[in-house]
Amino acid sequence: MIERDIRDSHAALAVEAFYESLFRPGEGLVWTATDLDLSVDGRRLHFSGQCFEGTLEDGPSNAIYQLDLANGDLDVIAAGRLYRNAADGRAAHVEGGAGGERVIVTAADETRIAVLPVMGRVEALAWSPGARGLLIVVADPGADVAGVEGGFALRGTKSAERWLPDVASSDATDTWRRIFRWSGPDAELVSISAPPVNIWEASWLGDDAIVVIASDHHGEGSWYEADVRILEAASGNERSRYEPVDQVGVPAGSPSGSRWAAIAAFCSDRGIICGTALVGEGDSARSLDLGAIEVTDLRWRDEETLVFAGVRGPETIVGTVDVGSGAISEIWKSQSLTIGPWYPKIAPFGDASVVAVVEGYDRPPAIARLSDGQVHVLADLAPARPPAIAGEMRHLRWRGRDGLEIDGWLVLPAGEHAGLPLLVDVHGGPVSAHRNRYAATFRAGPVLVAKGYALLLPNPRGSGGRGQSFAKMVQGDMGGEDVHDYLAGIDHLIAAGIVDPARVAVSGTSYGGFMSALLVTRTHRFAAAVPISPVSNWYSQHFASQIPWFDEAFLDGSPREPAGQYFDRSPVFAARGATTPTLVLAGGRDKNTPTSQATELYGALVEAGVETALAIYPEDGHSLRGYPAYLDSAARIVDWLDRHLGKTNA
Repeated sequence: MIERDIRDSHAALAVEAFYESLFRPGEGLVWTATDLDLSVDGRRLHFSGQCFEGTLEDGPSNAIYQLDLANGDLDVIAAGRLYRNAADGRAAHVEGGAGGERVIVTAADETRIAVLPVMGRVEALAWSPGARGLLIVVADPGADVAGVEGGFALRGTKSAERWLPDVASSDATDTWRRIFRWSGPDAELVSISAPPVNIWEASWLGDDAIVVIASDHHGEGSWYEADVRILEAASGNERSRYEPVDQVGVPAGSPSGSRWAAIAAFCSDRGIICGTALVGEGDSARSLDLGAIEVTDLRWRDEETLVFAGVRGPETIVGTVDVGSGAISEIWKSQSLTIGPWYPKIAPFGDASVVAVVEGYDRPPAIARLSDGQVHVLADLAPARPPAIAGEMRHLRWRGRDGLEIDGWLVLPAGEHAGLPLLVDVHGGPVSAHRNRYAATFRAGPVLVAKGYALLLPNPRGSGGRGQSFAKMVQGDMGGEDVHDYLAGIDHLIAAGIVDPARVAVSGTSYGGFMSALLVTRTHRFAAAVPISPVSNWYSQHFASQIPWFDEAFLDGSPREPAGQYFDRSPVFAARGATTPTLVLAGGRDKNTPTSQATELYGALVEAGVETALAIYPEDGHSLRGYPAYLDSAARIVDWLDRHLGKTNA
């Protein structure tokens, strides 16, 4: 029997001990840094950081930190996030406020010169190159949040009785994303976009125009059909439009406004983009040939030079490209280290380097300057690797059923590597990728490795970093040949004697949750499974999800027809005959893969006579990232696997 509260279990205590050693709550340890932004003089670096000020269950608090690059001093300078420096020394950042958020503008001497209230959630801030204007992208109070941020709907700015219903309406007016512009202390905050234009991302194009990623509908699914538009900064009037073949994101305008750049790619998630660099002028654009490099971030260094970050198979790479000649210069590359969260991210620094957050499986995150192929650490976010980070990570290659080379990462515990229990961790997407990240990106993984498990982190066909043709191999065939890429990886490890074939488990989130659920209906070889935020029924997923575009792109067939892949690739319709003990985890606020998908999977497996448990976290969304749900989900995974794979070296 699975208890509702497992906080006193051996698994929960092991998870708590690991995260206590990792985050050290109450000690002021900054453990993550995002949105890096340099001051105009290059002497200070600002970033959004998280710290566990209270207990683990309280979760992390957010603040803005300042790193003095001359002496290494690291200080909290404000509550909030998204600190942005202007060319004239001013700065802006976002704070929470009554009834919504507010943008705080400060002078060069750090005194406040403006407080700009907004109704909704600020998603981007940017000063124009000449500091003549501040651009603010705001999501309305009822807008959907992307799956990478939790896949839920914002709940507005007004408090309400808990019994009141959550209301959805096809003609809602508080679900859009808009651009606001502010031009100085004596100016009002002006909205320069309005429905039916929805702004997903924006960047200044010189001082007088803005390049945006926009669509003509606010729904999360409309992002997949968004295009690049050039807007007049003063009025918001559209000047030109470029329509990509697939998806497009990360817009960047050159300082003079003569060119724009963006990344074009076949994508499965808004906010996770890995593909081809585009350079455009007005409504026309061309691709830059970077060989095997797929780009994940783009910034202009000057009118002729783009700084990029990206991936090339297992390598993370940073470089520059001359947009005229196409000449590429590599700044830094590594297979043992990587940068950024979902995909590599950078901030240009001077004429020949960048700053980024560097990490590896056994290398705690650090803010570093990358130049001449070297890592120059500016600040360690964690002073030392805690003892709980056990084992080692190595890159692994094998062949799929059809001979296609597949790769991934293997984490092995300390000691002998023979007959180990194995957890296969399927990444989300499917167009995403596992990289060599710190402690295998947490959750239950490090605790399991310390207990003697091996972890396999596969990058099957459909993953990012190996070119658009490789990514599109899953288009119209999700849950097809990719299934066999996972099974072939397991066979490879069994043949090498590393893994015990009777003690293999599978887990994953989102697409990984779908694949975990599908695998237990395709084979009896798994001793346990833990689908997280899964899809189990593609028919109901299409009509309940915030991204109905997704399934029509990745499956061959129609949600309005009674046959084809919508039936064949739905785990609930293949559950009869399944035998794998399955723990299903989901968030009650998830609109990406709605909670009903987990409930349907649970019901189908129970009806089939499979040992099954379901845990729904009422206040969490997609992927269960909130606290204490994150810790509880990790404990339940450890407990479930120990029950069904046998006790290990705890």
